[in-house]
Amino acid sequence: MSRKNALRTLALLAACMTVALVAALPAAADVKTVDGRYVVVLKGSGQASASTLGAVDAAGGVVLYDLSRQIGVLVVQSTNPLFASALRSEPGVSDVGQDFKVKSFESAAVEAATAESVPGGGPQAHADPLEPMQWDMAQIRTQQAHATQAGARAVQVGILDSGIDGDHVDFVGADGSNVDCALGRDFVALGPGIGVPDPCTDNQTHGTHVAGTVGARANGVGIVGVAPNVTLVPVKVCDAEGYCYSSSTVAGITYAGDARLEVINMSFFVDDDEYQESTEFKCMNDPAQRAFRKANERALSYARSQGVVPVAALGNSDNDLAHPPDPYGNNCDVVPAESPGVVGTASLGPGSEKAFYSNYGVGATDVAAPGGNSQSQFPAFPGPCGVRILSTFPNDTWACIQGTSMASPHAAGVAALIVSQFGTLKDGDVVMAPEKVAAYLQGSAIDIGLKGYDECFGNGRIDALRAVLHETNGLYQPTPFCPEYDE
Repeated sequence: MSRKNALRTLALLAACMTVALVAALPAAADVKTVDGRYVVVLKGSGQASASTLGAVDAAGGVVLYDLSRQIGVLVVQSTNPLFASALRSEPGVSDVGQDFKVKSFESAAVEAATAESVPGGGPQAHADPLEPMQWDMAQIRTQQAHATQAGARAVQVGILDSGIDGDHVDFVGADGSNVDCALGRDFVALGPGIGVPDPCTDNQTHGTHVAGTVGARANGVGIVGVAPNVTLVPVKVCDAEGYCYSSSTVAGITYAGDARLEVINMSFFVDDDEYQESTEFKCMNDPAQRAFRKANERALSYARSQGVVPVAALGNSDNDLAHPPDPYGNNCDVVPAESPGVVGTASLGPGSEKAFYSNYGVGATDVAAPGGNSQSQFPAFPGPCGVRILSTFPNDTWACIQGTSMASPHAAGVAALIVSQFGTLKDGDVVMAPEKVAAYLQGSAIDIGLKGYDECFGNGRIDALRAVLHETNGLYQPTPFCPEYDE
């Protein structure tokens, strides 16, 4: 998996042709860290004590985000190389981790890291011109669902990612843009190569693609998202290289709770530097990783208590998360996908088969959703995307890419339709208990593969039409077979 999630345009051909985009693979010397940022997990929640804040100051730390009242966490900046050891001796501190780089899931083809883009796309009277290429939306029946529910503007979906191109033409309807830049926030650390500190400027491309899958408007241009009438809120937690530092993700998730966003999509995993020999897993026997994991899990618990439905991508390593590969053990989880209360989403190809790259596993896979599969044996809809997922790209373009990053926003979009249809408007927020939304989402899924819950597809393939009609009669389709059943 490449360290960079950003895709670079190599050639812009005629409007009817495709634009080739390639994910650049950085040399080892290009790897960057955010030195001097720490996640400090306190013993319990509640406002940080004067003693603890004094210890932070004495150790040469400056509090960047005081999240102690909400989740008992401080995000601290310090140039003192002994800061972590000094704070670990403080009686009010549970864990401390120096904040290293974090990777968002590779959204391009996992083998070649390539994508295709569709420039142009003029308006048509009765349909968005690229909609016929969206096999993913046909698979989960979004068009039929929209006759009942296309999303309520009062429902806010937080896109915790690299930002959203807020000026993209596919987010603009007769009532203006559905991207709320004012409510958006940027929690990415500043520094060389980090990106622009504006939530409505995408640091790369990933966030805009994810946002389009959730909520591209039915406006006669481009594509149509799962929930085209909801409000999209850009919460920037990923930098220009695709890293989503734990200090950024913890702050972003906590902000989603403070803002009472109804749904959040998280197409990333928290990762730290190679020095600590970690990739996508966070292990409780490592003190720094334990700090990252605890802090993010506290933030997720807080967000859920505020009415937020968290949805996350399972990852692209084809790992059985119930049995992590060596050297990891069962005390190691992918965060946030395996965190309590999060809807973990696996990726499907056009024949509803498990995508070759998608992680899976008993207890990890909650639902499955279209994410693309370049090794698929099933035909997809005509057009340049083939078996990949078509969605928005910055600068009024569209791109075809694949990954569990693409599967997760389909599930988040259906969750937003459920809240729109069955939630209750209260003081400007649409209220529906997160556990109830998750139950509706999973209960309305079409059971595929083995009958009942299984490791590959979880509770089944999400279905927007059944979700908005609240059909939970256990519809079962025995195909496709999942190769991992034999392992």
